[in-house]
Amino acid sequence: MVLGIRYSVFGQPPRLIFDLVPIEPAHKLKIDQNKLQNCRSNILNLVNVL
Repeated sequence: MVLGIRYSVFGQPPRLIFDLVPIEPAHKLKIDQNKLQNCRSNILNLVNVL
């Protein structure tokens, strides 16, 4: 693997990993909203601990 700056489709360096991954709304992915909320809470709790 060659190390270097990866460029997005538009030739600009990606700011976040989300620039590289197309994001679909949760309802389109049929994700259970309770699980999604639990995941968000867990992430916030982890950030608060760090």
